[in-house]
Amino acid sequence: MQLIKRQSKVATQSKTKMFECPEVLGAKHSVPLLDGRYVPQIFLDNAASTKPFKVVSDFLQEIQPYYSNIHRGTGFDSHFCTERYEEARRIVGEFVGWDSDRDVVIPVRNTTEGMNLLANTINFEAGDRVLTTILEHHSSDLPWRSKAKVEHLPINSEGQIDLAELERRLDPTQGRVRVVTMTGASNITGSVLPIHEIAALAHKYGALMVVDGAQLLPHRKLKMRHHSDPSHIDFVVFSGHKMNCPTGVGAVVGRRDIFAAAAPYQTGGGTISTVTVNSVTWAAPPDRNEAGTPNILGLLALARTIQVLEAVGMDAIDNHERELTALLLEKLNRIPQVKVLGSSDPEAVDKRVGAVSFTVAGVPHGLVAAVLSCEWGIAVRNGTFCAQPLMKHLLKTDQDFVCGSKSDDGNADGAVRASLGIHNTEKDIETLVEAVANIAQKQWKGEYDQDADSGEYLPRGFRFDFSGLPGFSTEPVVNSPIPTLHYQQHLPLVTVAGIGALLTTLWACFG
Repeated sequence: MQLIKRQSKVATQSKTKMFECPEVLGAKHSVPLLDGRYVPQIFLDNAASTKPFKVVSDFLQEIQPYYSNIHRGTGFDSHFCTERYEEARRIVGEFVGWDSDRDVVIPVRNTTEGMNLLANTINFEAGDRVLTTILEHHSSDLPWRSKAKVEHLPINSEGQIDLAELERRLDPTQGRVRVVTMTGASNITGSVLPIHEIAALAHKYGALMVVDGAQLLPHRKLKMRHHSDPSHIDFVVFSGHKMNCPTGVGAVVGRRDIFAAAAPYQTGGGTISTVTVNSVTWAAPPDRNEAGTPNILGLLALARTIQVLEAVGMDAIDNHERELTALLLEKLNRIPQVKVLGSSDPEAVDKRVGAVSFTVAGVPHGLVAAVLSCEWGIAVRNGTFCAQPLMKHLLKTDQDFVCGSKSDDGNADGAVRASLGIHNTEKDIETLVEAVANIAQKQWKGEYDQDADSGEYLPRGFRFDFSGLPGFSTEPVVNSPIPTLHYQQHLPLVTVAGIGALLTTLWACFG
């Protein structure tokens, strides 16, 4: 594994240490600026998707020649991929501390699909309730709404829920709570919830505990714990694209018995044991929950990514990102025009991950993001981050957001998010804060117009030029002789030879 060594200073100590980061493809490639310069990009959009580890990309290149469909194939490649696929399933399960006898790993495209899978697998009865929080990403909220009454717990100024209020809501006299589903870490405030304490309360009242681990697992160690432990997590769902995996794949890890008790969410090839024209017997999990050909290379890439993260050490990643988060919060707090959403306390980074969302007074969030990109080469994200109820709460507005629409209310319709990843450095933080400080003083070079349809801010007279970058070629992929032309060139010779042979035969017979 190729490692890049760099110094990472603990914000509260004078002691220094070395943090070793695997090579991340594209983390520092050059990007153009408004003034014509090219600079190494500062990628701070990791909460949306991360850049891939080079070692994982290389692994996929090495294994692709052996790609074949899995299970029931008799060829060498099919046996090979089947073995690697099941090995990958085990690696994913062990990463979150599964019980291989009582839990199952089901690959999905992403956390969104995983949550929909669970919502359509867990059995609900009339009057059932689902408890969640206002922190949730839409993917952790919306799938449950058609299955039960969903109730959202409020949060305090630090982005935490009141456990006493949670227990009050769990009271079965109000209707059975079938599921407690909560994010491990907020994609807006970075708040990390005490998921095991929450799980213990959920189990006390007979509810299942589901954790959206999309924003937590790339940054901190999570273990589901033994099934006999009241604080056990019943299901955890996460996405590879947020943990430096280059493919669209994720996983649901959780109780085999729940999957075994339900018909599959999607049906088709691979999900059955027996089929007649009148009946179906479903296969046992996980087969019944993997309709059709799965993303074989995707799961292999996810397992290899997990191996890379574990080689670096989840504790080392956690410590590195806490230091950078504390530094970012400390420096943003010094800019009077900046308001951090959620907790901005650098001393409380143990309760959050490095997703830091903020507004700049007097400057629309879309304009802040555009200037950061076009004049500083800093990639961030802006908007409501697929968590509109939380954004309304944080921005203290009654306004209903409409994605992709223009707003005249400046920052009333969203914020800017800088989200840290394993490859980020102190220099990245310092450059970001310098840029934000300049923007807060309304110091930027270009003239920006807001698109009437998308609401996006674009610098006047400037567009990114993607020519020369990889794309879809219109040239022939294979440049080989045309078979018909090759045949025509030799046709006269074949014809003469054939006639000669025929005449010789006739002469022998009738001469």
